[in-house]
Amino acid sequence: IFTPLARKFALHTGIVDSPNQAHKTHKEPVPYLGGVAIFIGIILVSYCTAIYKNFSEKNFNLLTSVMAPALALGLIGLWDDIKNISPLLRFIIQSVAGIFTAWILISNNTVGNPTGSGALDALITIVWIVGICNSINFFDNVDGGAAGSIAIASISTFLIAFGGKQYFISALAAVTAGAMFSFLIWNKSPARIYMGDAGALFLGIILAVLTIRLKPDIQPSWKSLSIPLFLIAVPLLD
Repeated sequence: IFTPLARKFALHTGIVDSPNQAHKTHKEPVPYLGGVAIFIGIILVSYCTAIYKNFSEKNFNLLTSVMAPALALGLIGLWDDIKNISPLLRFIIQSVAGIFTAWILISNNTVGNPTGSGALDALITIVWIVGICNSINFFDNVDGGAAGSIAIASISTFLIAFGGKQYFISALAAVTAGAMFSFLIWNKSPARIYMGDAGALFLGIILAVLTIRLKPDIQPSWKSLSIPLFLIAVPLLD
């Protein structure tokens, strides 16, 4: 529902991605703002579901601990889509969001202690969040690339989490996958809209948190650290 509206608004206001750099594959300007449609959809569905089913302060806070930094970074991405902020400022903001999210995850003991060092776990978490945000952002310049990769990673995360009875993770992964399949209708080649920084940074936080909170039933436990890498190997390698 929101994607064609975002596309129309982007074309009307000139918020487009011009093919002015070597890594961009499209020939004509493609409108941004698909990310706005994505984060409105994901936030709306997630909170409506939380209110409808098992609504509690704990669940609300748990959902907000993911959505708040994701939305904050998504809005910064939207600012970048419109005003084109400097890479350094964008990196600083991403790092701050990564630090905040890592603090929430570690303080709530939702990522465990895989390395045995709290400081090292925090550093890995921050690098993971910032790295995923940027890899998805770069991959958005390929028609269907970012959305397709996130859809596959989300479906895989859903299956693993649901099998392990991590229902919060599986639910959010399912909502994210649904948003990606819907967006791919407009983003498949030839793309009629891109998600832009707004979508890439918002989804980067969500995907980073989902994969880092995921607890695959694998022994020894250190082998489970490879699962998140495989889930998003394509954008990371790109």
